[in-house]
Amino acid sequence: MDFLQRTPFLRLLLPFVIGIIVYQFVEIFSWSLYAMFIVSACLILLSFAIRVPKRQFQFRWLFGCGIFIFMFSLAYLLGNEQEKSNGFDHLHQKGIYRVELTSAPVEKSKSYLCKADILQFFDNGWKPAHGLAILYFQKDKNTSKLLFGDRLMIEADFAPPEKPLNPDGFDYAAYLKRQGIGATGYISSGSWQFSGRNKAFSIRREADKWRNYLLDIYRKFNIQGDEFAVLAALTLGYTDDLQPDLRASYSATGAMHILSVSGMHVGVVYVVMAFLLGFLNKTQRQKVFKTLFIMLFLWAYAFLSGLSAAVIRATLMFTFVALATCFERKSQIYNTIFMSILVMLLYNPNFLYDVGFQLSYSAVLSIIFFQPIVDKLYNPKNKLSKFTWEMFSVSIAAQLGTTPFTLYYFQQFPNYFLVTNFIAIPLSSLVIYLAMALLMVSFIPYLSVAVGFILKWSLWLLNFFIVWIQNLPYSVSHISLDIKQTIVLFLGIFCLSGYYFNRKFTPLFIGLTCLLLTCIFNLQTNYQTLTSKRMIVYAGQKSTHVNFINRNKNSVFSTDSIEIQRIAKAFWQNQKLDKPTFIQKNNWFSDGFVYYEGSRILILTQDILSKKITSDPLQLDYLIIGNRLKPKINQILECVHPRKIIVDKSISKWYTENIKQVCKTRQIVFYSVAEHGAYTLNIKD
Repeated sequence: MDFLQRTPFLRLLLPFVIGIIVYQFVEIFSWSLYAMFIVSACLILLSFAIRVPKRQFQFRWLFGCGIFIFMFSLAYLLGNEQEKSNGFDHLHQKGIYRVELTSAPVEKSKSYLCKADILQFFDNGWKPAHGLAILYFQKDKNTSKLLFGDRLMIEADFAPPEKPLNPDGFDYAAYLKRQGIGATGYISSGSWQFSGRNKAFSIRREADKWRNYLLDIYRKFNIQGDEFAVLAALTLGYTDDLQPDLRASYSATGAMHILSVSGMHVGVVYVVMAFLLGFLNKTQRQKVFKTLFIMLFLWAYAFLSGLSAAVIRATLMFTFVALATCFERKSQIYNTIFMSILVMLLYNPNFLYDVGFQLSYSAVLSIIFFQPIVDKLYNPKNKLSKFTWEMFSVSIAAQLGTTPFTLYYFQQFPNYFLVTNFIAIPLSSLVIYLAMALLMVSFIPYLSVAVGFILKWSLWLLNFFIVWIQNLPYSVSHISLDIKQTIVLFLGIFCLSGYYFNRKFTPLFIGLTCLLLTCIFNLQTNYQTLTSKRMIVYAGQKSTHVNFINRNKNSVFSTDSIEIQRIAKAFWQNQKLDKPTFIQKNNWFSDGFVYYEGSRILILTQDILSKKITSDPLQLDYLIIGNRLKPKINQILECVHPRKIIVDKSISKWYTENIKQVCKTRQIVFYSVAEHGAYTLNIKD
């Protein structure tokens, strides 16, 4: 209770977070919401109206309840307003649009990707339109020259982002929705025309321009490839050049956090600026000017690094620290953190669901809470030992707070995270200092070349050690948690931490119970896997994937082994399945003909039944059609008689609809993976 008294922003934050979460699952009518605002106002006013001290103490709960209801209602209202502002007007309406690019094009393997604000739609004249979209431009030399703020006329057919079609698949639609993006569209080379540029002042556009200018300075000193990708991500939050293999290396070693501009990076800027402006400490006026300059540089750096959730959090925190230092007031660190969370969620409630936001705050709070506890376990004598132990204690503390999120989102635990942090944090800090030095001396001929050379080799050394650690034996443990286990595990950590301070039985009992429940949930998943038999037809973009699961044995037929690993890996890990075995032929599978647990199945990925006739059609339980075939379904049904036809996502809409109509005529059960998601057949013994 004493902690709550000292952290008023936590008491404001809790009902606000509850309101954001409730908005996702419960619909509250507008009149009910306004009634809640009125009730909260009445409770707050009534608490002030009571003048008798004894009565004030007796009814002190009135003010707390009023604030709780107000913050809850405010969060719900802001969530509703945010969703309205993220709406998109012209889904599935092909036509001519005027758009403005809100990001520079990013080169992908087959297209250029950029975000765009929809301005107008042509319908017997230009009419206002609303919405943000992601555009995929066909590659050509003109597309690569587009800039942030360019206005285009495009011909497009916007579609909503695709919802997850595969079990445990990434919800890309929800991810884009929480970024305010309501649609996607593909633009071919001849379907767009440049129509001008927005010349009005835009802070985001200016920040993007300056960031590109700073990136060009890096390129000028021959920093390229993976070294450039890491430097750009590490210092400016530019992650478009990071290759998948490099991302995987940093993720598997527990070093992904250094590629996200956050507390460490903003902290370096704060320390450097405080050092450079250290002479402004003689008078209070000088201290005020020093603080203003530091705040200016902090927010300028935040703009240049893309205004991510993590960098805004860190910049807000260091802003409060700078103000407290200026006026010589001790900053209550927990209250400062909760204040920054509340400010960010007031600006955008969807920040709560941002993975970087969650990891960043859990790491900071965990370090503040657990690091002193771990640090007290050992008291080294010399400076080297003390530095080593501090690094160890910070790493352990951060890992305690972020592990549940890491296991939930990434299904892996970096076993050598301590080794990684001992190497990566000092090297990455050195890289940040060298990068700042290079930007400052880039106009000085010989000095800038020397700094650039050292910076380049420091980046090479950082990448070398990250890959080396990744390749060590048993560098990663594949462990997954579902949402129930994650919540229960966090509750267990919280209760056991409470027991450390108050030594009471209740938090110890709840904490140990939570850990036991986490293990029980894990055993439940293992039991379900060991007693289940399933066939799953996945939704692949251009390929066919059929998964045969016999307890924990995992057999896969696939026409693209790389794609199936990408779309099914999370599901396999969550279900505690063995590594997949890719089948071509065995005693129950041959050339697409399958006899699996009493079911007769044909996986048709080649046109082997074209122009074939039989007087005795093969009786099937399931016919699976895929691999981008253009089947003549009537000819196929002359050779086989299936009870059910499953069409995977690789078949075009026209052929899928044609098969659907034939099935309806012949009274065959039909299933479209593109429409309903992956097909799962549960087989009972």
